[in-house]
Amino acid sequence: MTKHLLPAIMLTVLMTVVTGLAYPLAMTGLAGFLFPYQANGSLIERDGKIIGSELIGQNFATEGYFHGRPSATTDTDPNDSTKTVLAPYNASNSGGSNLGPTSKALVDRVKGDSDLLAATNPSAKVPVDLVTTSASGLDPDITPAAALFQVPRVAKSRSISEDRLRRLVAENTAGRLLGILGEPHVNVLKLNFAIDRAFPAQESRETKENPSAAEVTPAPPAPAVGAPVATVPVPAPVVEPSPAAPAPETLAPPFAAVPAAPTVMSPSVNPAEKPTSTSGEAATGATAAVFPSEISPAHAGEKPDTARLKTCSDQYHANAATNSNGGLKRDAYLKECKKRLKG
Repeated sequence: MTKHLLPAIMLTVLMTVVTGLAYPLAMTGLAGFLFPYQANGSLIERDGKIIGSELIGQNFATEGYFHGRPSATTDTDPNDSTKTVLAPYNASNSGGSNLGPTSKALVDRVKGDSDLLAATNPSAKVPVDLVTTSASGLDPDITPAAALFQVPRVAKSRSISEDRLRRLVAENTAGRLLGILGEPHVNVLKLNFAIDRAFPAQESRETKENPSAAEVTPAPPAPAVGAPVATVPVPAPVVEPSPAAPAPETLAPPFAAVPAAPTVMSPSVNPAEKPTSTSGEAATGATAAVFPSEISPAHAGEKPDTARLKTCSDQYHANAATNSNGGLKRDAYLKECKKRLKG
């Protein structure tokens, strides 16, 4: 028995040392020596400060930056540990929505996002990757078509030429690996970083004096159904752009393993008024839902229809965190909300 047991033990110890210690350490050291940038996470720095990784997307929500793909990642609800809330690009909880093509929730969400995007560039077809999530929820890249689709919005926000912005997109478009693998793509974080370097004069005075003031911060959660609401509207934390020329805000805050809760710049809200509809279910849902009382300052400079649509969409997402949509589906909520804002 000893004759067979001893070699088995020695072989186990030897293979553990070789494959469990020596090989991993050798590969880690070799990778750090030959490819230090990739081995350390492909981190991107700005002024000596790490702002993210080119391998993991970030949630850009301001008009002066290009936006990435939608993300279905979630995080634990800070108010109820048994529930989750939407937390785009949460690197600690990678995953998709698991909704199939026959899901009404998915169809409604894609339709709503498509309408919002179409309002910003009516002359172009909405690229599919701007309304669909990736399997990981962390995709850092978009297609060149998705980047070019956003050029008019970004150019208008920064008061720069669309042609110059298109050239910058082309410069930051990566081709196929070895000419045959993958598809051309644009890294959103690197593109936004390049915009700030190429057009520093377009940054607002507030951003230059206090960079942290322009960081994307979560808006206060919408009040729960039935909860008392203050009669004095409280404006959402928004950085007001200069009246002379709308200016972008700084890059998203430094990349962290666990991003903050979903960012929604929601307008002030008041208790929902009694709806004009008399249908049972719709009337009950509209009464319980929370609606914005005015156009959000973040969209005040846009066309009235577009501003109402975006304001209502922001409030719908803010309500979702506290179940304050009164059971209304997205289309029904947006329809009722726009009607109220229009007066």
